Amino acid sequence: MMDAHFGYMAIVSDRPQALADFYAKHFDMWELGHSDAGDISITDGFLNVSILKHRPGVEGAMGRPGLSHFGLAVRDIHEVEANLEEFMPSADIRTEEGDLHHGEYRVISPNGLPVSLSTKNFGISGTPRRLPRIRHMATSFPHVSDDEAAFLTNVFGFREVSTSGERRKANRASRFIGDGNICLALLAIGMPNAGEGDERYRDAEERAINSKTGLQHFGFVVEDIPAVLNSVPPDLARWTNKRPEQRDMAEYRVFDPDLNAIDLSQHMGFEVDYDKWENAAGSGLSTAQRLAV
Repeated sequence: MMDAHFGYMAIVSDRPQALADFYAKHFDMWELGHSDAGDISITDGFLNVSILKHRPGVEGAMGRPGLSHFGLAVRDIHEVEANLEEFMPSADIRTEEGDLHHGEYRVISPNGLPVSLSTKNFGISGTPRRLPRIRHMATSFPHVSDDEAAFLTNVFGFREVSTSGERRKANRASRFIGDGNICLALLAIGMPNAGEGDERYRDAEERAINSKTGLQHFGFVVEDIPAVLNSVPPDLARWTNKRPEQRDMAEYRVFDPDLNAIDLSQHMGFEVDYDKWENAAGSGLSTAQRLAV
């Protein structure tokens, strides 16, 4: 079985320090290091979140600043190459800078997003803390994500979680993939039964910032959602929204200074593996246990 996990997320910003300060203040993240070019890598103790300075050649995976792409920590790049040869022979592994702010390799996934790869765990070491911690990422594209789900399960050994199975039974296009630590949602925006009817936006501008394609949002499990909501500055608090009751994961959505979307969960949690949930009450909870606490 492939030994891999989500270990990295890239954000492209015109003001990396402002974002780093925001995540330090509101989510207790800290700096891993910075570059002369203005890139800053921060962490929750488990994930390397690299805030890359927007500049020529660093425009972001969708050709715009904002949430860009994620990365996977792998043990053996040759095993990845063998799995790609079997399951995705058209894929091409390229090299990246290999410094603190990038992976050593890169592959393009079926939906067109880069996936950074590192055999050095993206510079993260030590025992990860439990809270607050990033437990969720989501991409959004106007098509069914079965190819993307197969890419992650076949090549990297991730699992499709029970929430995803329920979506399949209901003929809904979204998929959810877990690595045992993080739940990746593969959302199919604009498709029939995509669940967009559950959303209630106040205006077109709010709809636009909540409906980006590409790497769309990510999420933390936190101990006290009201405390986080109360700490958000007023100019950002105007964008805060409660997630629809029909959603399986996350209770609220807030935004950082660049209007990158951040889901918050205390009770609902995120399903990070098949029937394995993480919320503020516990780790590795079954669906029944999660709903009982």
